Amino acid sequence: MDKDQTTKVRLLSVQRALLERPFGYTKRQLADRCGVHPDTIKTDFDAFRTAGFEVECDPKSYCYGFIADKPYRELEDLLHFTDKDQSLLLQAIEKLGSQYPGIEKLKRKIVSIYDYARLGNAYLRKPYLSKIDLLEQAKREQRQVILLDYHSSNSNTVSDRRVEPFDPNPADDILQAFDVDKGELRHFRISRITRIQLTADEWVYKTRHRVIPADPFRIVDDKQLTVHLRLRVGARNELVERFPLTQAYIQPAAEEGMFDFQCKVNHKFYGLSNFILGFYQTVEVVHPESLLEHLNAQARNMKF
Repeated sequence: MDKDQTTKVRLLSVQRALLERPFGYTKRQLADRCGVHPDTIKTDFDAFRTAGFEVECDPKSYCYGFIADKPYRELEDLLHFTDKDQSLLLQAIEKLGSQYPGIEKLKRKIVSIYDYARLGNAYLRKPYLSKIDLLEQAKREQRQVILLDYHSSNSNTVSDRRVEPFDPNPADDILQAFDVDKGELRHFRISRITRIQLTADEWVYKTRHRVIPADPFRIVDDKQLTVHLRLRVGARNELVERFPLTQAYIQPAAEEGMFDFQCKVNHKFYGLSNFILGFYQTVEVVHPESLLEHLNAQARNMKF
């Protein structure tokens, strides 16, 4: 084995030892494991530091281990956005009053940050980021893409979709695009796309591209309706855990242990109706009447 290869193997061996047993080996013990002089291990530590790893010695045991650097710890603390943090921010925003024109949008952004922080590990994985990169490239170059093996919950199918992606929104996990085959605007959950294939075909339906607002259930709909629910504590908790964006529209009611949920949702009540039917004993529909009619129709169609 040549010298360079030997050095690489030793560096990996030292790295593995420090990762498997943090602060479990002295410099001498590491040198003995690798059959080298302790000064060589010191040189290896310098190489780790040059590569961006922080190696520290425990002053009591004289054992070594990797530590997170200060900027990383500060970033980790910043991203740790708790329920309490979110609640305090929403209360502060609420005190601004309805005279502030952007208050609802600001509340939604706060909840989006919290939701994104909770799901950040999944969204920051390479396959997801690769999809975002391709969608942004297609938008920038105005090219059609094929959404390979898209898992649709509405049609219960897995199929390829040729689309013109004009509004990728990774924070909400939504892609708004023009479906070339269906000839209409559609929205897709980015996480349900297996892969994205960039094509050489340019957009041909650009004049029909239009961004449609999404509701807290992440359903894109240009015929939204205002709903008003009263929730008990259990229902409130379930609603927020399942659909974190709804938190921005929930306020304590006058009656202790009750909460009001008021916001605009898609006119077919996707997401909301399934939640209500699952927790009907702790949810009261105040408005609109069409939601009650929809729920009754859904209940009549249930077969067990």
